[in-house]
Amino acid sequence: MTLTLVATITARSGQADIVEAGLRQLVSASRAEAGCLQYDLHRHQDDAHVFVMIEQWQDSAALAFHQNTDHYRHFKTTCGEALQDVALQPLNRIA
Repeated sequence: MTLTLVATITARSGQADIVEAGLRQLVSASRAEAGCLQYDLHRHQDDAHVFVMIEQWQDSAALAFHQNTDHYRHFKTTCGEALQDVALQPLNRIA
């Protein structure tokens, strides 16, 4: 079953540019993954510290694979201190 994930990523004050650069690198690498159907990065219109990633994966196994890739781990390592919060909303389309 296709899985949609909405990730809301909030950068610490003054760290938005670092987080954006890391997320941009993550986008290109993630889109190349076999199970990735969509991986789109957005920035909040009113708060430049808030990013929203809208992801769609072939299934939960593809998402689990993604979360264990070198590029995903690299983002967490290099940008982890710059993050204030990450909220994940896993969704299944029903209509």
